[in-house]
Amino acid sequence: MSRFAAALRLTRGAMRRLLAARRFLRETRADTAVEFAMIGSAFFLFIFGIFVVSIDQFWQMTLDDAVRAAARQVAIGKITTGPQFVTSVCNEFGAAAPYCSSNLQYSVQSNSYFSATGNANTITPATLSSAGNLSSSSAFSVSLSTIPTPANSTQAAVTGAEQFLLVQVAYPLPFKVLAVPGGVATENGTPSLYSAVATVMQ
Repeated sequence: MSRFAAALRLTRGAMRRLLAARRFLRETRADTAVEFAMIGSAFFLFIFGIFVVSIDQFWQMTLDDAVRAAARQVAIGKITTGPQFVTSVCNEFGAAAPYCSSNLQYSVQSNSYFSATGNANTITPATLSSAGNLSSSSAFSVSLSTIPTPANSTQAAVTGAEQFLLVQVAYPLPFKVLAVPGGVATENGTPSLYSAVATVMQ
């Protein structure tokens, strides 16, 4: 009889454990938390990526507008030095980007022709390195044969000889996100924003 009672007690214990395991498997109160942990992290990462790209695109558009406006001022002879060019760009772009005047890299050139050989009377475009640095940075080489003047009531507009103007600007992103490779949001493969304007001066 004692063996039978011991076996019955063992069977009852096994049944209790089995029932407890079944109750545990049917428990669904923590399902929501587990699902949120799995899906929520991917969702927040996606939202963060949109935020980073949006900020970079806002900076890019603001820089493009500032560089175009400064290039127009160079073309009509109102900007004649590098510091004036930086001030003009940073007056518009600096409101969105910190330390604009100290971080802005630029190359402003005018001449009769474009060339990669660097001959006289040619413009040799600056290059943007993979680190986001502009070669020939802080270069301002613009010479107008005649300073343009607008027309007035007694004189027609005066224009100079036709020349090409090339303006190139690079600005390193103010912050870097470790999880996002450099150049993902800048569209040029480097951690710097880049803007260029080419036009004809007369």
